[in-house]
Amino acid sequence: MRYSFYDSPEYRKKQSAITRRNQERGTYKHLNLTETRTCARDACSVQFIARRCEPKKYCSRSCSATVSNTKRVQSDAVRRKISASLAGRHIEGRASPFKGVIKVPRMEVICANPACGITFLTPRTRNRRYCSNACSIQVNFTKPTSPKAARGKSGIRPGISDSTYFYSRWEANFARICDHLGLRWEHTPATFDIGGQKYTPDFYLPDRGVYVEIKNFWNEYSKIRDEKFRNTYPDIPLLVIVKEKYYELEALYAKRIPGWESKNSPAPQVI
Repeated sequence: MRYSFYDSPEYRKKQSAITRRNQERGTYKHLNLTETRTCARDACSVQFIARRCEPKKYCSRSCSATVSNTKRVQSDAVRRKISASLAGRHIEGRASPFKGVIKVPRMEVICANPACGITFLTPRTRNRRYCSNACSIQVNFTKPTSPKAARGKSGIRPGISDSTYFYSRWEANFARICDHLGLRWEHTPATFDIGGQKYTPDFYLPDRGVYVEIKNFWNEYSKIRDEKFRNTYPDIPLLVIVKEKYYELEALYAKRIPGWESKNSPAPQVI
């Protein structure tokens, strides 16, 4: 039986404080101690590094399976049963497109693209709305941000602004850097039309006349959008701070600026 107080904010906060104190005292240091071991498979003998608290005997899953499966004997009846369970099923007399893979409960969904309307199958555990990437792009490219834009640690930081909603801790930390340096900044100040697609840079620095984009994942979507913006507005300066540059700024300012958010910082106020 699970007691309800385990889920209360007070209990979680108390346990978090206890864990943090133990971490600072070095109570859990033994969990990170490592040692060099030799793979237990006779034909391998590769040396690997593992934590002392882990009962790891083999250097890889391949070696583990090679040793463990020699003791596993399956009858023909069991083999036929497994084969039949992986053979998929038939839908309205047609062979299932998922034949040969482990079956997952699926449901029919109508594509959210008004110009498409195709009905497709998707696992019940996935929140899939479009039948293809093409339909997703056709709908979401008209929005000011990427259809898969990160929303980790999003919310208002009262220590910076009581009204600005930052989409990530990286954005919040960049605003802290600007305040530390005495630079005025505006968050998501303008949206630009870059040819059938909207683009809103993260920041604008009025004192420098520069737009700033904070990018954790510099994927193909971001590269295409960046190229389209520069071709459409060649006279507007845009500075892109990618992961490597952000880590340089973090190493320089994290210990100087109060309230700097790391990956383990608590979630901000969300509205």
